[in-house]
Amino acid sequence: MKLSIRLIHALALTALLIIVLRPDVFAQQVRVLPSEIKETRTTGSFFGGLEVELKVMGDLLADAKAIRLLLDTAVDETGRNIVNEKETETDFKEISEYERNAAKIDLKLKTPARQAMHIREITGSFEIFVPGKDPASTITITDIRKSTGTPISAPALKAAGVEITMWTREQFEARRKAEEEKLKKSEKGGDLGEALGQALGKIFGGLFGSLDSLSEHSIAFQIKDPQSKLVGIEFQDAKGAVISGSRLSSGSSEDQTRIHDFESKLPDTARVRLYVLTPRSVVKTPFKLTNLPLP
Repeated sequence: MKLSIRLIHALALTALLIIVLRPDVFAQQVRVLPSEIKETRTTGSFFGGLEVELKVMGDLLADAKAIRLLLDTAVDETGRNIVNEKETETDFKEISEYERNAAKIDLKLKTPARQAMHIREITGSFEIFVPGKDPASTITITDIRKSTGTPISAPALKAAGVEITMWTREQFEARRKAEEEKLKKSEKGGDLGEALGQALGKIFGGLFGSLDSLSEHSIAFQIKDPQSKLVGIEFQDAKGAVISGSRLSSGSSEDQTRIHDFESKLPDTARVRLYVLTPRSVVKTPFKLTNLPLP
């Protein structure tokens, strides 16, 4: 016990904490340290605040796809509570292939007391999404072209309450022409353009307003995810290597749009992987940082 106390005091000087996960879950270690601290003080309270960039490292991240911070306490040396509930993020942040060694999480806090020189402590926990721990958390779509236009059928999506439909530019144009022909044959009068817009709006939801931005190499996702269970969408080649591209997201969890755009046509062997939260796929580990010097 004495050795542990001396070790903690030594690490506090550099604000570095080594968190040992429960041995019955993982043998790896996760290290957390503040990468950068920025403070903005103003005469008012609207623009003032404190930003702490946390760096999370460890072998566990090599197999992780997302991470989120659940903040419990943040107190400066005067005892002031500096938790900013309005700015506290609760969503998972995707871990890119470039963050396998270290993932960065931004923590926004309230402005500390003017006389404070340190943050006394920050406590909370990290939830790390490791899909390899539960096969049910990964849905693989091997034939992208044949899977567009209708909701993806997968037990894991149904269990999570997630509905996803993929669209291509070609698929959208075909559906628009079909709806236009249907309206022309109907006996209803009125503005054809307005009626077509209303019909397509019902089909595509919030995605309708973004369809004109689709390129011939784009894949669009129409997502209904009221419980925020969908963690990520990843494109891979036949060997499992990630196919990189740009991404645009808009809307809410009830009606979300994601557009993935690529510089060239996806290979016929490309596949899509959908990552969904399940209890077995999430590792939760507490952390505590003390005596962080303020800038």
